[in-house]
Amino acid sequence: MNAFTSSLGTPIERFLAHKRALGFTYHREESFLREFDRFALREQSEFVSENLVRIYLSTFSQPARPQRLTLLHQLARFLMLEEPRTFIPSTRFLGIRRKRPVVRVLSRAEASRFLDACDRMPSTSSFLRRVVHGTALRLLLLTGLRRGEVLGLKNLDVDLCQGTLQVRGKFGKVRIVAMAEDLTQRLRDYRKNATAKLKHHAPTDAFFPRADGKRPTTCESLYKSFRCVLRTAGIEHRGRGEGPRLHDLRHSFAVLRLLRWYESDADLGAKLPLLATYLGHVGMTSSQVYLHMTRDLVGEVIRREMNQFGNLITEVSP
Repeated sequence: MNAFTSSLGTPIERFLAHKRALGFTYHREESFLREFDRFALREQSEFVSENLVRIYLSTFSQPARPQRLTLLHQLARFLMLEEPRTFIPSTRFLGIRRKRPVVRVLSRAEASRFLDACDRMPSTSSFLRRVVHGTALRLLLLTGLRRGEVLGLKNLDVDLCQGTLQVRGKFGKVRIVAMAEDLTQRLRDYRKNATAKLKHHAPTDAFFPRADGKRPTTCESLYKSFRCVLRTAGIEHRGRGEGPRLHDLRHSFAVLRLLRWYESDADLGAKLPLLATYLGHVGMTSSQVYLHMTRDLVGEVIRREMNQFGNLITEVSP
């Protein structure tokens, strides 16, 4: 890809290198930065000024502004270390507010239908969609891995003898994720079929490849299969920003695991740190984002609390 061409080009390249060294992929962000670089070249700007940011953001419609503003805020903070004149826009510059996506957690019944639908892709679908994407989506829901972590798996990362995955997560961290035996067997069957069809034998080939059998399948392609599975499972998609999103499978995994622990009266004080580790979090603070009170969970919470403290609750006559 062509190099950045404005006066800001070299600092932007350093910013990209810095972010990727921390473990961020920054593919879409790079396209935004190239767009900003071309704009800065046209405006003949030597540094990030308030006027440059204002005019740049004003050229986009409201829905396209929040992500660009967030990125420019991070870029400016980085550039300030080298150029004191750099303007750092606030996260609400020009009244821009980033709408938080609605998290749509699958119920237990929906999760069951979703997994069933992963195996029932239309017969007219390609091998990639039916087998590769169907298996990847199953893995997302049953392990709670991030989308990028699943797509980043290589053959050498998947140990089907031990039933473990070597997962490269955020910030370059690597963790070992254990799988249930039934899921491990599914992946054994998948590897056999995919290897025969796509000839992806090399240890460094993507475990969920494109048609070439080597490069990882794209997020866009997997998302299209995800929407297909939702339709097959009879799960309504409520539109952009309303979900379910691919990332909501991670939320669903965490909530359904919590539900299982409530049902078995497990010691949550001991179990929740394990969930945080499994999800690749340093502590429970990050994991709390994924724990939502759903209809399935409410009943179990009430049952458990009544079993423990029901004798303290008495009815009072009016």
